[in-house]
Amino acid sequence: MVRLFVGLEIPENVRSALDEARGGVECAHWQRDDQLHLTLAFIGDVPKRTMHEIESELSRIIVTPFELDLRGVGLFGKPKQPKNLWAGVSDRKPLVHLHEKICFALESVGVDVERRKYKPHVTLARFRRGAQARIGDWLTEHEILRTPAWTVDHFTLFSSQLTCEGSFYTVESRFGRAYEGETEDEDFTAFSGFELEPAW
Repeated sequence: MVRLFVGLEIPENVRSALDEARGGVECAHWQRDDQLHLTLAFIGDVPKRTMHEIESELSRIIVTPFELDLRGVGLFGKPKQPKNLWAGVSDRKPLVHLHEKICFALESVGVDVERRKYKPHVTLARFRRGAQARIGDWLTEHEILRTPAWTVDHFTLFSSQLTCEGSFYTVESRFGRAYEGETEDEDFTAFSGFELEPAW
């Protein structure tokens, strides 16, 4: 079995722009650079055979390039008992459109996709269940967060492994118009925080 999700890699200059926001809250477990990503669809644990079917179906999706930047911050959970802290996006429409296409592709190979309202974000910190934290000052300080924009022209299938040191993500495949049928090239150097596995 392999644990999978689909998402966007975050370029190095954008990860650097998030450095200042990743701190200043007690009990928060801040995400490492190599953990930063924007989830498009969570898949969960599937057999390797199913992963190959997923890759085949995702390869049919064409990505129309669009500009994206991260803007503002927020939380999931309650202000005194947050579950995580996140950075939002400037324009959610192209992400929602891509999310829908990916969900349709996953459902076509029998993957049960959770269909709750999609809220694109990049998780900055997580909290243990029941942890109490004061985040009001952090929210106020970083409400004007804005990162450099980048061009989204592909999306990524990640595998995830949970260890005692946190989650580690591996790039399994990349999909989209610019990369269909192509191998890794210099354009990928911005995402060097992720380990690349050969595409199946």
